[in-house]
Parts: sequence; C-alpha cells; structure tokens
Amino acid sequence: MPAGDMVQKGTTVVVGFNGRTYGTCLMEVASEEQVGEIKEIRGANNAAATKLISNPARRVTVEGILLSGDLTTVEALKRGDVASIDGISWMVEEVKISFNREEAKVSITAIKEDSMTYT
Repeated sequence: MPAGDMVQKGTTVVVGFNGRTYGTCLMEVASEEQVGEIKEIRGANNAAATKLISNPARRVTVEGILLSGDLTTVEALKRGDVASIDGISWMVEEVKISFNREEAKVSITAIKEDSMTYT
C-alpha cells in the first residue's frame, strides 16, 4: 500500500466521492439530491387525499480545484449545456468560478430528469 493511502478500521463507512467525479478538477465536495414536483390534492374536509408526483430528477453539485489548462473549458460552460459527471450526461444549471492567490475553484450544479436524455 502506497504511503498516505487511507485505511479504514472498525465500522465500514462510505469514504470519498463514491464515484462522483468531474474531469476538469481535483474534487473537494460533491452532493446529490432528489427533486421533482409534488402537488397535494385535498378532499372536502381539507385533508390530504392524494399527492401527484411529477418530473422526478436528480441534481448534483461538484466542487473542486481546477486543473491546469482547464479554465477555458469551464469558463465556456453555460446554463443548458451538457456536462459529463460520473459518466452521465447532465444539464448544467449553474457554474461558479472563484479565484484566490492559491488556486482557482469551480462549482457546477447540474440536473438529470428521469424523463430526459442529454446529448
């Protein structure tokens, strides 16, 4: 085992990004959430009678330090573009780039509706 590799002792937990990667950065943070619309239908006594769930989707956010030479690629990303995250095509909702004296960072939020295929 190379020096510095993480070793897990005791109860096994999920460590790292669990496959969530974006190729133009060194990953720092990744998150995923389930989204969709829920409409509640109420009966005569105003109690919930049913719920209509539509447009289920997953939204991911990946954040990391930009790799050398990839700033131009990330700067070109805009809302509605397709980005490959975890080998899946997602529609970009938001791109934030921040600069400081030590590194440039990027945060990309994207969505993948169950009903959509992005190319």
